[in-house]
Amino acid sequence: MIHDQKFPNFLWAEASYAIVYVQNRVPHQALENKTPKEVFTGVKLDIGHLHVFGCRIYFHVPKEKRKKLKAT
Repeated sequence: MIHDQKFPNFLWAEASYAIVYVQNRVPHQALENKTPKEVFTGVKLDIGHLHVFGCRIYFHVPKEKRKKLKAT
């Protein structure tokens, strides 16, 4: 994932965390097409929050923390 997105190597920890997170939410044939997390918790998972690793994100800065001419 790091090489595909042309990210620096210091992001390997975040990439490995993302891989494990996704693998725990992918159905597996040995578990009768249930996810490992679903088998462990007994709750059907919602994966609508997943995005492509390295996709652009946006975050909201509350109005009281914004400054008129500040770049961020």
